[in-house]
Amino acid sequence: MRKKVFICTNNKQILGARLAAFAIQRHLSGAPIEVQILNVDELSLFAQFVGKRYQRGDEWITYTADDLQSFTLTRFMSPELMGYEGRALVIDPDIFAIAYISPLFDIDMQGKAIACCSKRGAWDSSVMLLECSALKHWNSQSLLAGLTDGRLDYTRVMQLKDEASILEIPRMWNSLDEMASDTKMLHTTERLTQPWRTGLPIDFTRKKMKKIFWIIPREPLYKILGRYQTTYQPHPDKRVEAFFFALLRDALRESAVSETFLKEEVALGHVRPDIFDRLKEAAV
Repeated sequence: MRKKVFICTNNKQILGARLAAFAIQRHLSGAPIEVQILNVDELSLFAQFVGKRYQRGDEWITYTADDLQSFTLTRFMSPELMGYEGRALVIDPDIFAIAYISPLFDIDMQGKAIACCSKRGAWDSSVMLLECSALKHWNSQSLLAGLTDGRLDYTRVMQLKDEASILEIPRMWNSLDEMASDTKMLHTTERLTQPWRTGLPIDFTRKKMKKIFWIIPREPLYKILGRYQTTYQPHPDKRVEAFFFALLRDALRESAVSETFLKEEVALGHVRPDIFDRLKEAAV
């Protein structure tokens, strides 16, 4: 059975994607698992989707290639790319393997089409193991067309609300900003504290406050909710930061990424400008 990992990304998150690929590959230990970075900025289908409006809960959003998470809809492309055969593991670019991932591919799917974690009463599609033959109804063009004409809602799609064949897997396969003793894959899911972006101007769109807040005085509200930051912040867990910089250091040593590439990413504003200083500190 063919097995393949798809790492969904865009140009802004390409460093994370390359490190995610490196983290997986160094833990494969010869297992016959392919790894592919799926960059939405290289897909003509999504270039045609730019400027289209789609429903996201109670809002209508305009798709832009400049969004930090413009890649999320590519999570649903892998069965099609696999010819609806074999198993595909789909992950976001900010998810890093800490251990061997082969056991995840080998779990008993119990006849289900999708295996993923649950999250606040919904399904978390940022990590999905897919039985591709059972997902022939997933088609990229149909998905984007359904969003464009209002038949589909982005939030329902992301949370797999209309999928009936789902197996829940333990959170250790998608550990949200936490390195627990059983963590297999670390997901630096909080965009504000991704370690490679600390200090950069924030470039993602926050959800607007509900209109009911206008009756509450602003300063007390800021004390309760916290004033929005204008730059990316340090990760609150030093172990996560240490893991990330050790991973990047190893990737540089093994030529999975190059210093030239890293400097280019800094120049583009995708990576914190002090990244080399932090790497020197991590090497001590």
